[in-house]
Amino acid sequence: MTDLRALTWNLFHGRDGFPGLGASWQSTVLGRPRRSQNGEYVHINRKLVDEMGRLIAGASPTIAMLQEVPPGAVRRLADTTDMGAVIVRTGPFIGPVRLRARLGARNPDLWQTHEGNANILLIARDWSVLPGSVRSVRLNPPVVIARAARRAHLRPAEVVNWAAESRRLVAATVVGPGGEHVLVASTHCTTNARVVDVEIRRARDHLVQWASDTPILLGGDLNVGPGHLALGLLTDVGFVEEIPHVGIDHIFARGLIQTGGRRWTPQERDLNVRLPTGTSRVRMSDHDLVEAVYRLP
Repeated sequence: MTDLRALTWNLFHGRDGFPGLGASWQSTVLGRPRRSQNGEYVHINRKLVDEMGRLIAGASPTIAMLQEVPPGAVRRLADTTDMGAVIVRTGPFIGPVRLRARLGARNPDLWQTHEGNANILLIARDWSVLPGSVRSVRLNPPVVIARAARRAHLRPAEVVNWAAESRRLVAATVVGPGGEHVLVASTHCTTNARVVDVEIRRARDHLVQWASDTPILLGGDLNVGPGHLALGLLTDVGFVEEIPHVGIDHIFARGLIQTGGRRWTPQERDLNVRLPTGTSRVRMSDHDLVEAVYRLP
């Protein structure tokens, strides 16, 4: 039997994300670090993509399902982790990717999310992507937004916010060293909990259709906790999540035998950085990593 180790993480655009500690005019304009009240943590105005890649590599995942990845950083993540990459961009699409990547890397506090977003799959080298199996679908196309907005009585501002970002699912069938097939997917759902069920249902329906009898692994930032009714759309058709204390980041599986899983502690994504004033701690991203281990029959 073959084991598969899955990991999901929202990278927060490669930035640090200690609670309550973010960009200020001093960090944005002058590049000065901003310290937490107790002085233990610091916010720095630079990308942490390489450090994030090394953290992922240290976990030795078979599949890493990542969200809020700067499109210009995908190749560096693949190189740092020594994994293959499958990507879908979620916008914005205005301007060259390389130019926006350079601007975003020069001043992350200023550009924040405007350099672009991507959902990606990183795949271990002893696994491969089945040719022709890469698929992507928008979970919030305009016609779906219009229908759901009427049903949920969304305010105009909510409709605009929902439509402003293309929420997409990226999926691929991966093949293990023993010939095992698994359909793996990464997505990042809307922050509006009243209509998130629309996106989860569309993701579920497409995955079930694409997979046929192939086992399915879905990971991502679903923006709802374990008590939300929208997650029942997955469990009702056989998806299972057996990871304690999950938040809004999830790994659901269908047709796989789970043998382990956990949500990482926030401290496990801390990084020591050397500054002119001494060594301080930076917390990579504002999301915890979630991992699970499965046995393939």
